[in-house]
This record gives sequence, C-alpha cells and structure tokens, in this order.
Amino acid sequence: MAVLVDIGNTRIKWASLEHGRLVGRGSAVHRDSLDEGIAALDAALPAKPRIIASNVAGEAVRARLEALVECRPGASLELVATSAQRFGVRCAYADPSRLGVDRWVAVLAAHHAARAAAACVLNAGTAVTFDAVDAAGAHLGGLILPGANLQAAALDRHTSNIGPTAPAIAVARGLELLGRNTDAAVGNGAWLALAAALDRAVATVASALRAAPVVYLTGGDADALQGWLETRVELRADLVLEGLALFAGARAEAGR
Repeated sequence: MAVLVDIGNTRIKWASLEHGRLVGRGSAVHRDSLDEGIAALDAALPAKPRIIASNVAGEAVRARLEALVECRPGASLELVATSAQRFGVRCAYADPSRLGVDRWVAVLAAHHAARAAAACVLNAGTAVTFDAVDAAGAHLGGLILPGANLQAAALDRHTSNIGPTAPAIAVARGLELLGRNTDAAVGNGAWLALAAALDRAVATVASALRAAPVVYLTGGDADALQGWLETRVELRADLVLEGLALFAGARAEAGR
C-alpha cells in the first residue's frame, strides 16, 4: 500500500492511498520531539508500505526515515525532489533544487485540482509561502514569509522591551484591529502583515493574468489565517499529500 508522508518544519503528516483516496490520515509533532514523531509514524504504517515522502526538515529527519524503512522487510521509500518539470508544471526557478519540495508538490496538486485555471497556493506553516501557477502549467514563482509565531519571536529576540507575546486568538474586526496591549499589537500586526501580503500577491497574479486564480489555502495555521484574508480561498488541509498522490499514480502507471 502506498503511504504518503509530508514532513514539514514542525509536523509529520501522513495518509494511505486507497483507490485514489486519502485514508488513515495522521500527524505528529517532530520538532524538539523527533523520537516521538517517528514512533507515531512507524506505528501507523501498514505491512510492507511503499512510502512516498517530501521532507523539508533536514538531513537528521531524512536519516531517521531511511532507518525506519530499512528495519521493515518489504518496505520501500521514494523521497520526492523538486525538478524542472513534472506533471505538466514547469518550475520557475533556474535552480529547481532551491525550491522547497513541499512548495513544489503543493503547486503540482493545485495545478491538477484547478484543471483549466490558474492557481495560487497559500501554505501557512512555520513559514508562510505563496506560489502561483498559470493555466498552462507555468510556475510563476512565489514568496516566503515568516509565520505569525516567527514574527513575534523575532520582535522578542531583537528588541529590548517587547518580550514574549501570546498569539492572537481571534480575528480582529474594525478598530479592534488596533491592539490596546502589547500582545494584541504584536499578534494582530503579525496576522495583518501576512494577510495583506497574500491578498496583494493574489491580486497581482489576477491582474497580470487577467483572470481570477483558484486560491488554495493549506498548512497547520490555515484555519487561523483564513479569517484574516480578504481573498476567497478553498481550504485544502492535505494539499501536499494530494501532490504526493500524483507520484504514487505515476509509479503505478509505470509498473503496468
């Protein structure tokens, strides 16, 4: 059975692919708790899994995943990498290896899902990324922004008096946007900065293409970000896993 594994900066997400559908979804935090994260994935794997994975968490996590597979008779591992072209999408980067594989796989999934339309991907995790692809499959490039927690941490680290702050819990409306304490000023400012940048990016793509793109929102902070956006989005919690499923399908076709 094909098992799709998305390893981000903070979490591992996985799902099995059964008759073209994602089933048996699960996730675990691996940041600062790698043993527990890998153990949770190991416990969820079926016998003799065909693992198709994307990893942006570095070599230590990759090594642990490879060791896990080596200890399982009949298991196999395919680590997806960004390429110049795949599944009808052409990478905008001159050096495709510099484009994070999670971004690439999400763009592939978005292009496949949008079919004959342009698409934008908003991936809200530890970092927040934006990518766009036109209807013909040309990846147009993207943006990388610090997530809300990273913004707050940077203000704590690089200023004298702000200190640690709690993240904004609810979307601020009207004049509530203007914080009346430091926590609110930092928390609201972080989400507003992200939302404004992403709204502007989507509008720029729509203007340049003279067509409204389909906008997909994914990532661990997707729910928190959605309410701050003015852009209409489609929430796709498993967009990277959907992209990995394309590789599973291609592998199956090649075996026939």
